[in-house]
Amino acid sequence: MRLSKKKAIELCIVLWTWLAKTGKKKWEWPGWNKYGDINNYCWFCEYTAQKNYGCVRCDICIYHKKYGHHCNRESLKTYYSSWANAKTPRTRKKYAKLFLEQIKQCK
Repeated sequence: MRLSKKKAIELCIVLWTWLAKTGKKKWEWPGWNKYGDINNYCWFCEYTAQKNYGCVRCDICIYHKKYGHHCNRESLKTYYSSWANAKTPRTRKKYAKLFLEQIKQCK
């Protein structure tokens, strides 16, 4: 599936809406059955890989261009890293909602 910027954002919103509702991990999303192997279970990563001959490049990521930093850089305190490091579904829901709001601003 070839991704446009608009489609990548749309699919990220669908994924993170589900994560915000369930508190589960990305790999548990039932939508992967429909789409197959996606880079890092991330539509933004998949979009950059398609634009860069199969290599994920954070510097051309939709999120990075909007916020000026990598969403998953452990050294940064981001909503994504807080979500990834959360120990409970309740905490994952909290940070997934916050990250989702950022994704929506990428439109």
